[in-house]
Amino acid sequence: MKKVVLQPSFYKEFECIGGSCVNNCCHSWDIDFTKEEFKNVKRKIHTEEFRKIYDEAFVYNKEKGKFFAKLDEKENCKFLDENGLCKMYTEVGSENMSQICKLFPRKGLYYIENYEYFLSPACEEVVRLLTEEKDGIQLEWVERELSDAEKKGIYICSAAYVEQRPILQCYNEFKKLLFGILQNREYDFGERMVVLGIAMKKIDEMAKNGQINKIPEYIENFILEFYDEKNKEMYTNLFKKVDRSGQIRAVQVLTYCISINDAELYEKMQKRINYTMTIDMRKAKKSERGYEVEKDMKFDIEKYQKAIEDFKEFIKGKEYWIENVMLEGFLFNRLPFWVEGGIWKNYCAMAIVYSTFLFFMTCTIEKDSTKEDFMDYVSKISRWAFHSMLFIEKLEGRLEQTESNTLAHMAVLVL
Repeated sequence: MKKVVLQPSFYKEFECIGGSCVNNCCHSWDIDFTKEEFKNVKRKIHTEEFRKIYDEAFVYNKEKGKFFAKLDEKENCKFLDENGLCKMYTEVGSENMSQICKLFPRKGLYYIENYEYFLSPACEEVVRLLTEEKDGIQLEWVERELSDAEKKGIYICSAAYVEQRPILQCYNEFKKLLFGILQNREYDFGERMVVLGIAMKKIDEMAKNGQINKIPEYIENFILEFYDEKNKEMYTNLFKKVDRSGQIRAVQVLTYCISINDAELYEKMQKRINYTMTIDMRKAKKSERGYEVEKDMKFDIEKYQKAIEDFKEFIKGKEYWIENVMLEGFLFNRLPFWVEGGIWKNYCAMAIVYSTFLFFMTCTIEKDSTKEDFMDYVSKISRWAFHSMLFIEKLEGRLEQTESNTLAHMAVLVL
């Protein structure tokens, strides 16, 4: 039975490129199987060669009640062959693979009576499609069949759940806010992020004061005012007052980037800005978040400024690439409802994600980098920026500890 689904217009164009993928999703990632999926694969095995791989390819996590595919010395899933293709796909068929393998990079939501699906920028083929949307992401309603994986993997937000969490009544209005602010190309993307913060700070206050019914009208009026030419000077003057050196952003990201496990990104970063970090475990302090260690970070500010200029040169005329990646990533994670703690905390998460992207893209992309380089780095950064709650929680914790989770601080991070 066909369903009416809200999705980006390029959604129907997505198709896994398999072995042609440079940053394969079967690399350096947790791939889980439920007990049922694990047993089902075992029942379908028909070659002794595959059975030997299967018997050594899993570890059971008792706490999560799932089996996880082991990775080899190159951080590849043990079912990945030398051509970048899945041996399990060949042996037992796509219908018998893990749900996560069948669904990625898609994510769906059933909101009261509506279906929607978005794609993760952690897939380089998705990033390629995003670089081709010169006029920005367009959403469309499509009548189509849902695959079994789409049906099984969809997150359900029922009317009863919305009633328990009233701010979700404005879920669709927030999509209008994201599109209305983040696609206004009269301003650069960092400036749009600041304006989004202004709106979300006010909305957060309204929600806390029980004024949820007034939020849709506020959003509509805010977008109209943002596009009003009479207000451009006001915003321009606002942006002039903010430090755009990127130094605070770099320090903020570097503080907890130790949790990011990507040797290539580290090598690039060390080369471009002379980054070094030493950790003194003797001064480790226990806190609610575990042990906090003292870190001594150093980087060459002048080299970082040069890297910023190089990235600007690379992205000139292609600024919409960043816009599309960020917007699709936010939609994929259903922001501003991704993290617990309210609208403002979600905005801080958005600012953290964007500032992290900006920092690492600055430290990896050079003036003569290619579109393929951009796709590769974006998909790598997206793996923890859009998929790791631990990373977000650590940086949010840092903001709270330093009392820097303010609009002024967020503006410094995104500009």
